[in-house]
Amino acid sequence: MTRWYKTVRIILGAALIGLMVSLALAAESGPLTPETVDGIVKPIMEKARIPGLSIAISSADGRTLERSYGTSNLEHQIPVTRESIFEIGSLTKTFTALAILLLEEEGKLRVDDKLSKYFPGFRGGEEITLRHLLQHTSGIKEILQVEPFGTNQEKDWRPQEVVKMLESLPLDFEPGQRAQYNNSGCMLLGLVIEKVSGVAYGDFLAERIVKPLGMMHTQIGRNDAVIRNRVTGYELNTATGSMRNAKYTSLVSPYASGGLLSTPADLIKLKKALRPGALLKPASLEAMFAPVRLNNGQKFEQPGTGMTFGYCLELLKFGEQVVPGKTGGISGFNAYFAYLPQWDFMVAVTGNLQNSLGALIEISGAILKIELNRQ
Repeated sequence: MTRWYKTVRIILGAALIGLMVSLALAAESGPLTPETVDGIVKPIMEKARIPGLSIAISSADGRTLERSYGTSNLEHQIPVTRESIFEIGSLTKTFTALAILLLEEEGKLRVDDKLSKYFPGFRGGEEITLRHLLQHTSGIKEILQVEPFGTNQEKDWRPQEVVKMLESLPLDFEPGQRAQYNNSGCMLLGLVIEKVSGVAYGDFLAERIVKPLGMMHTQIGRNDAVIRNRVTGYELNTATGSMRNAKYTSLVSPYASGGLLSTPADLIKLKKALRPGALLKPASLEAMFAPVRLNNGQKFEQPGTGMTFGYCLELLKFGEQVVPGKTGGISGFNAYFAYLPQWDFMVAVTGNLQNSLGALIEISGAILKIELNRQ
């Protein structure tokens, strides 16, 4: 199993089933209070043995509720605070999608552009579109299954090197034939953003998304950078039952697919970007939230969960309610956000334990249920 990637079956299967269970079981219907959130978080966090966790909730009336628990660094016993900065893994993909849509609105690209326009000679590039990359339907080989990348995640691979590894490989399936979670696509999209905008991916995010939304602690990560309040990631040693430092993994290599650092207090500000007219036009957001349609016209749904993809989003249907969100995992960390567009309600949660995603989603689901019961 690779260290910053989980298969759809694991991360979007069992974890999202956990969300549906928590949605079904949560019984609270009153307003969210710090005590209510504590009562949800603490037992789940303790059971999962997550060293440190941070959560932020934003309601339609502008109220925010932020809570932090546990330890950001076990060696020095540093507590988690709202300023504690976590690696957020694949939540980065949502920022990439927003950047692509901003450039489309400016007329600098189209999501139906062929990949060959940006990477001439890329195998299948005349059939693959940017939309396929956004929706995980391109058929491009998953980079973490490609050598030497897959077994050398300590190296700071440049995205151009990733293109060289991928460009001549046969596709896993015809573009649009099916959907399969894929990190390679967003790596390519990051380079498209650079080619079209003329600036580095991280600089584009900073100027066009992060700063306008007031995300003071969101940034591209590097392992060698000195970052104030950076959280340490851990994993559970199943043989001894003790905690240990998570395996070293490059933060440069994930790039536009998983290289961001952030806080839940920052992440709930994405809510503004997901509201029509604030960052993007209504048509762009409608496309971002639209479920994947395969070549045969059928909507893709993962068996057992009803989950489908938007543009770098995961859409879970709970009854008649569609809950857009995004999961993230990287060595020693997991993160999740969920958004209820009808009620302009968002929850974001981060933890510093490998494979803690199910617990984070269970927490989020219980909080979503409380909000849904209030409507």
